[in-house]
Amino acid sequence: MKKSLLSLLFLLACMCFHTSVLAQQDAKSKAVNSDADRIVNMYAVGNRIFTENAPIGKWIEVFSVVGIKVQEFKIETPSGEYLLTVPKGYYILRIKDTDTMRRIAITR
Repeated sequence: MKKSLLSLLFLLACMCFHTSVLAQQDAKSKAVNSDADRIVNMYAVGNRIFTENAPIGKWIEVFSVVGIKVQEFKIETPSGEYLLTVPKGYYILRIKDTDTMRRIAITR
């Protein structure tokens, strides 16, 4: 009787532990998929920057190749168009507080 009661208790403990581990894994996967999997597309045509799937409320920073910030824009919509008022040349775009960076060439 004692062995069967201990076996039943062990079985219930294993089932509870397995369920809680699955719940934690599910919560982690949902958190990762929410914002981290967002692929932001930024490119330049002429003297305009185009964005697709950008995070609203963040800032696009434009740096010269020597690292000087020359312009910045606040992202109001996920897909947008921004006019650059810089001379032609090579620039680096960065969305502030994210890992998104792009190199662009302004040709006008």
